[in-house]
Amino acid sequence: MPEVRLPTEIPRRKPPLRQRLGQSLAWVGFVGGGLVTPHLAAKAAARLWCKLPANAGRRKDNRPWPGEIRRIEVGLCSPLIVETWEPHSGSAAKATTDLTTTTDGIDLTAAKATTHLTTTTDGIDPTDSTPTTATAGGEPKTVFLMHGWGGWRGQVAAFAEPLTKAGFRVVALDALSHGESGPGRHGPRYSSGGELLRSLEAVAATLGQPYGVIAHSLGCAAACRALLKGTLQLERLALIAPSPDMEELAGRFARRLGFRARPERLLHQEIERRAQGKLSDFDIAAMGATGLLPNALVIHDAVDRESPYSVAQDIAARWAGATLITTDGLGHHRILIDPAVISRVAAHMGA
Repeated sequence: MPEVRLPTEIPRRKPPLRQRLGQSLAWVGFVGGGLVTPHLAAKAAARLWCKLPANAGRRKDNRPWPGEIRRIEVGLCSPLIVETWEPHSGSAAKATTDLTTTTDGIDLTAAKATTHLTTTTDGIDPTDSTPTTATAGGEPKTVFLMHGWGGWRGQVAAFAEPLTKAGFRVVALDALSHGESGPGRHGPRYSSGGELLRSLEAVAATLGQPYGVIAHSLGCAAACRALLKGTLQLERLALIAPSPDMEELAGRFARRLGFRARPERLLHQEIERRAQGKLSDFDIAAMGATGLLPNALVIHDAVDRESPYSVAQDIAARWAGATLITTDGLGHHRILIDPAVISRVAAHMGA
């Protein structure tokens, strides 16, 4: 294909600030006469990797109504915030937009659900509507809601209403450095996949193992890793917009910064040191391929710009017990409030 050149009179757009910063770090580290070593450049880039995003989609408050909010000590470097919705009978509590939480930066306007059709990619019944009871030994069964990277418990809370109406107890948590929970080992606004994992494990160890987990984005990888480790035990699992392979993502990140083979390797090592685990530990498709995970409902949007649809296709291809549902036009965040998605997930849980 012939090379296409832009006319000289059209101004070129500057790369994003984060990309220019990373390229500057790389230049100083590898060209700048030893002013900064590759190790220091890798450390600076790893800190950039660990910085939490703050876009509006992650801060939406999708709670149908406020639940019981508690700060619990779970043996981590900071307490965690959990919110619980108890099962109720009769009509649902009224949803409200006048929520009382005072978390800075969280959008307190209840998001409006959109309506989009969903389709299956195979012949398996995606709802897994085998009759179930929402109680065990007289106690309600518990479903955990696990947010993703940069999210918070309110973002994934739209599932609370149908589940509590069906008799389930619903518990949503804020991982370290997320939402209203305290900072992790890297300080406020910085975290890692390892901290999401340890937060979920700690809540399960403190409150008891759940019947089911509904996870979003990087929270899906955390849930799968905890299941493989045996620190999480459940019967029903739903993964919504699961995250890409972190090892591959880190490689693309390093190349955008201009890193070559050695500094890229150092960057991977520094990220893993911060996460206290391997990047490959968060490859959902590889975990599913082990055959050691339970059946799972996977829902992904065809035009998700944060986690490509091919991620879910790979998971479904390698995980024998995974059922893939495809949406169209919901993206990475609005998929959490779509009525059809909520209904499918609730049915999968047995509601």
